[in-house]
Amino acid sequence: MEKDPTGIQVGRRDFLKTTTLAGMAATFPVADLLAEDTPSVLKAGPTGKKRNLVFVSNSPADYEKLIESIRSIKEFDILVTPVKADYQKPQELVSSLQGKNADILLMCLPRVTTCSGNIPAAMGYLDVPVILFPVNLDLIMLEADMAAAFRIRGVNAMLANSEKHAVELVKIAAAPRILEGKKAVIYGRPFDSTSVPARNLSEGEVYRRTGVRLQYRPMEELKPLLENVDETSARKEMERWKREAVKVVEASDKAILEASRLYVLLRSIVDREGLSAISIDCLSFSFSANPILPYPCLSFTRLRDEGIAAPCEADVCATLSSMFLQELSRKPSYFCNVSSVDDQKSSAVLRHCVAPIRLLGAEAAPLAYNLRDYHGMGRGVTPEVEFPVGLEVTMGAFSKDLKNFVWWPGRTIARVKDTDRPSFENAPPAMQKMRRYCSNHLEVKIKDKDRFIQSIAGVHHVMVAGNYTAALRDEMLRMNINLIGPSDSLAPGD
Repeated sequence: MEKDPTGIQVGRRDFLKTTTLAGMAATFPVADLLAEDTPSVLKAGPTGKKRNLVFVSNSPADYEKLIESIRSIKEFDILVTPVKADYQKPQELVSSLQGKNADILLMCLPRVTTCSGNIPAAMGYLDVPVILFPVNLDLIMLEADMAAAFRIRGVNAMLANSEKHAVELVKIAAAPRILEGKKAVIYGRPFDSTSVPARNLSEGEVYRRTGVRLQYRPMEELKPLLENVDETSARKEMERWKREAVKVVEASDKAILEASRLYVLLRSIVDREGLSAISIDCLSFSFSANPILPYPCLSFTRLRDEGIAAPCEADVCATLSSMFLQELSRKPSYFCNVSSVDDQKSSAVLRHCVAPIRLLGAEAAPLAYNLRDYHGMGRGVTPEVEFPVGLEVTMGAFSKDLKNFVWWPGRTIARVKDTDRPSFENAPPAMQKMRRYCSNHLEVKIKDKDRFIQSIAGVHHVMVAGNYTAALRDEMLRMNINLIGPSDSLAPGD
């Protein structure tokens, strides 16, 4: 037994969640096991290289070639357990699967059957991926319908279109989810970010969808911890920022030191707890007269450059998006607002006060940057980076229910600087220096602009350098998350 994130005990490798209920559903056709039998969290994914695949057919001997191909997969040590089943008797099918400890279920329907719709109802929710292999590859209608029936129950059902495709799907299903078991901490009210609340989610739902173990903590915990930060380490970080900057425009040494102190603290928490992501509800205090914490912009920049996802504003969906794209690309991400979409140029303008210096990767040259204050307010410090032109990029974000991932390839283009524009005309003296826009802005050429603007996942998107179309598709299939994007996966030309 293994303890899940919500404290509920779940079986480590139980194949069926509710065998008794499933049997009752087969006995009473009017019974339906939809949301009622869907757990709040998934079991932990299997570790190591060993996987158990249960191969269900009314005649397993007819599929020896396919079974042998699965056993021959080099990446994993796959034990294939053939099960002969009568698909016309769903209750017996459920019973035959008990105790098989499956990591993957591969099902082949009989050549003649009318039972495809009854089987998912009888089986209810399965916490393992299901691969459906059509017996007639030119007549896949029933398997397609069965896959759809499984999917509405939250089951990760995949439909194979050839023996080779079936083997590839087994490889995808056998690999752990890219974020499986990774840990993230958000400082702020649980799922109640000041700017981007996500009250429809829970820690259990985040784990079920992504594999991330998320924890919320009060921001007040950080303030006393700051007092114990090593001053020498903080000053060393401050001097590094100043030394490597092209110039310091408005930011004061005091602001840079405070930001560096917060970085030293956050880095120590990340290291001590093995975190992959950390965030703070920074907009809850950014515009207040007496901020309770230093502005985290520099901290988040450095953490991203060091491989830690550090999105702004305690945005949980953007936190997961940052973790995913940084893990996929092995590069730091630019967490940004989709500020505008230009119909004539077919481009999107991305803005935010935090941008990575190592956008191109740890081994590439860092981007040039200036140090500026926060929105011209005379406090805080942000890095204003010089983005490269002609760079192929990938933008993406999880939808607010975590059921979809919106992705878009693009290419960076030249843009006139406008970040010094005042917040509003005829401002009073105290606000004349306040800037309307964030310190960083980037314009990205995109395709299918109309589809893009109707698919935007929210105020925040995440961008990384490079194109990862194939890997992204495989990962979303493995995570049982729909992929929404343009018709053409290639970035626009220069």
